[in-house]
Parts: sequence; C-alpha cells; structure tokens
Amino acid sequence: MPPAKPDTPPSAPPGAPPNGTVFREVELKLHVAPADLARVAGLPAVREGADGPATVSHLRTVYYDTPDLRLFASGIALRVRRDGDRFIQTLKTVNSATPGDSAAVAVRREWEWTVAGEAPDFSVLAASGVAGLVPTDAQSTLRPLFVTDFRRIAVLVRPDPATAIEVAVDEGHVTAGARTLPISEVELELKAGRVGRLFDLALRLQQAVPMRIGTESKAELGLRLVTGRLPPPVESEPLALSPVTTVAEAYRHILRHALRQFLANEACALAGGDVEGLHRMRIALRRLRTAHRLFAPLIASPEADRLVAESRTLAKRLGPARGWDVLMAGVIDPLSTSPKAPAGLPLLAAAARNAGAGPAREAVAAILAPDCAATVLALAAWLEDGRWLGEADKERRAALNAPVTTVAPGWLALRLAKLGKTAKIPDEPKEREKLRRRLRTLRYVAEFFRGLYAETATLPFLAALDALLAALDADHDAATGRRMLAALPGADPATVTATAAWIDRQADKRRKALPDLWKRFRDTPVFWA
Repeated sequence: MPPAKPDTPPSAPPGAPPNGTVFREVELKLHVAPADLARVAGLPAVREGADGPATVSHLRTVYYDTPDLRLFASGIALRVRRDGDRFIQTLKTVNSATPGDSAAVAVRREWEWTVAGEAPDFSVLAASGVAGLVPTDAQSTLRPLFVTDFRRIAVLVRPDPATAIEVAVDEGHVTAGARTLPISEVELELKAGRVGRLFDLALRLQQAVPMRIGTESKAELGLRLVTGRLPPPVESEPLALSPVTTVAEAYRHILRHALRQFLANEACALAGGDVEGLHRMRIALRRLRTAHRLFAPLIASPEADRLVAESRTLAKRLGPARGWDVLMAGVIDPLSTSPKAPAGLPLLAAAARNAGAGPAREAVAAILAPDCAATVLALAAWLEDGRWLGEADKERRAALNAPVTTVAPGWLALRLAKLGKTAKIPDEPKEREKLRRRLRTLRYVAEFFRGLYAETATLPFLAALDALLAALDADHDAATGRRMLAALPGADPATVTATAAWIDRQADKRRKALPDLWKRFRDTPVFWA
C-alpha cells in the first residue's frame, strides 16, 4: 500500500476558503481500558521513536446530518471540530476500505477546511471533488446529531527513516442527547511508509498494554447512540480476484479478506443482539485456515503456520456458544409455534438459555482476551511485511509470482476428488459428516477463485453445491441439537423425548431430499474445466 499522501486539493468556488484539502486517511484503532490509557504515550515503542514532543489538545466535534440520516446512509460524515481557537470542517467517507486494503485498517477519504465557527460552512461543499456529496436540498435540514468531546495526546513516531505514524491517545466521551459512550482508544495513523509498519507498532503497543482492535469509528459509535440500533452482522464482500492476479497477491488478498470479515463482525458479536455476528467470525477463521492450507507449501513459513494454528484455538472457544444458538433458533423457537409443542417446552427453553449463557460469556471473553488481538495483529504484520515473498528461494518466488490461474484449477479439482466417486449420500452418520466437511472446504475454495471464471459457469455449480450443503448442515445441526438436549441438566425427560422426536421428523423430511440434491450437484459441470 502506498503511503498516505494528500491528493490534489479541490478547487474552491468563488468566496470559499482556499484551504480545502483532501487526504487518504490510513488508520488503525485500538481500544484500551481507561486505567491503562495513560501509560500508552510513555511506552518505549512510542517514546524511543518520537519525532519531537507530544502535543496535548482538547477536541470537541459536532457531527451533522438530516433527521432521516441521509449522509450516513450514503457513507458520508460531516463534522466541525474545535481545536483551541480553530474550527475545522471535515467531510469524510465512513469505513470505505476496498477489498484490497489491509485487514483492521480503515482507509477513508476526507476533505478539510478551516471555517469561522461550529456551524457548517455550506459554500465549501460546492468545491470540485465534493460537490453533490452533501445534496443541496439536504443542507437546510442538517442538524447537530451527536458530539464527541475528548482529550488527545498526539506523538509523531518514526520507527525507521521511511515511516511516520501519528499515535493519538484519546480519552473522553461521545454524547447524543442523554445517552453517552466512553472514548478510550489509541489511533495509529500512517503518515508515510508501508502499512506493515503500522501493524508492527500496534503489536509492540499491544504486547505492553492490553488492547483490542477497533473497527467502529467515533462517527459510527455516535450513530449507534442516535438510532439505538445494535451493530448488525456484516456480509462478506466479493473477493474479486482476476486472471492477472499472482499466487502471492491472491494469498495476501484472501487472508486480508478473512481477517477483515472476522473483525467487522466483532462489534455485533460483543453486543449480543444478533447471533450471526459470532457465526460469521467463526466462518472467517475457517476460511483463513482453508486458504492457508492451500498455499502453505508455497509460502513455507513456520511463523504463519503457528499464527494460523492460534486462530484455530480461538475458533474452538467461539464454537460452543454457536451450538446453543442453533438449538434455540433451529429447534426450540420453531417448535414453540407448533400445536404439537410439548407442555414443558418453556421450561426446556429456559434451561437451554441458562446452559448457553456460560459458553456465550466464554465467547465474549475469548474475543476480548489480549491474545485474540495479538494473533490478528501478528498475522497481519507478517502478511503485510512480505518477507515470505521477498526472501523466498528462486523456485518458490517464481511460483508465487505466477498467475493464480496456474494453480487454482488443480486445487479445485483436488477438493472435488476428495469427495470420492460414491453414487449416493452415505447412510452412516460419520461418513455423511465427513462428506459435509469436505463439501464445505470445496465451497470455500470455490468462493476464493470464482472471480477467475465467468459467472455463467460458476453460478450453476455454486447453486447446486449450496443447496446440498444447506441440507447437510441442517442434518448436522439436528444431530448436534439432539445430543445437547440429551445432556441438558435438569431437563424434563418427557419434554426432551418429545422435542427429540420432533427433531427426528424434521431430519427425516430433509434426508428424503438428499439423493436428488446429490444427483443435481454431481450432474452440474464444474466451472474450472
């Protein structure tokens, strides 16, 4: 990634302040407990690399939007910040990282102007490059939405002559009406140099003071206060590899994608409002491990092998909570609406919720634990540093610099061959589960490389695979739910028996569809031939 540099300033319209400047902001945020925050500016990683003394400022920022939140809906934040006697108006994109950007790093475009006061100056919003971002008909309805008020200690750190990183330690709060959230965080903004150095510094700080990677901007925290909505699960964006992508670029891109998906769903998982957040974090880690297994013989890095193995340990700590969520959403909730629901189902539901509370707390503890952030930062630092490519021997470097199309068809074919040539779905549950896992791996690998092929070829294959997997996943969830119910302490045996019988009836219906789904999948041409 190139260093963050100012782009060409937009030309100001007549009468507008001439100082409007647009930047590409490359930033990594770390949450810190308030009791530890004061230590950060004095850590050796900051103090020894400081380029000059720290500056201390009190920043009050007012964010503006329309009553129906038109700006935020279009991915734009408009704010005016007071810094001493100066007022700086900023228009910025909200979390506009592209698929090629590094995991954990927010890459945003922002425009700045010095203005006369706390109210927005609309004249500068007609400048070239920003005209239309704040529609003219919306300007008259803009109002203060929320306020951030915090003390900032900022230090410019130079880990090496080519790198400049601003370390900003922020403590304060964000307020919307009577609601408030604390601000206790460190922002690392890359001013010059390679993005890998951003992760190196973050890792050194995190090793000295417990920190958690943050993905929500102050603007997004304020919006959450205004709307009262919990963070939603975040969909995975397309990978978008192309036939000219090299093997090394594909590896870096796929791992970045997985790490970014993991972090993007952290806020949802921690808020507890939607179980999908936790589920998507686990999927992201599975995709990461699948991708690394594919590329590992070419990467040949014991360090990466170790870090990926650590991610597996983390995923195991998230798993039990997901099992109880599936039992509630897939069994108890639908059964409760059935006229055949057993009388003791409400008590069974309460017992299941109680049993799932401990694993849910364990999942949250695993996400908040310092080793979670350490693993992600270390893996991102290793990935962005690129020594695994630069220091590879001649033969491996040639393979890594070759187009990914030289390996993708063979890897896909191998995953397909792992399924075997069986004519039907196995009757034995263990064999059926083995097939499901192999199909899941094939699905991930197909998703990695689908961008190399025409959609007219990929879509029929993926549709047939997805339908088969959905049925097998439901079969797996049913078997898991049955085992969990049988082991549920204090549950009424009669209610457990009735619920298990309902699970079996649903599973039998789904299994009847498996032969046709299997045949459809087997008859669909592969897209990589």
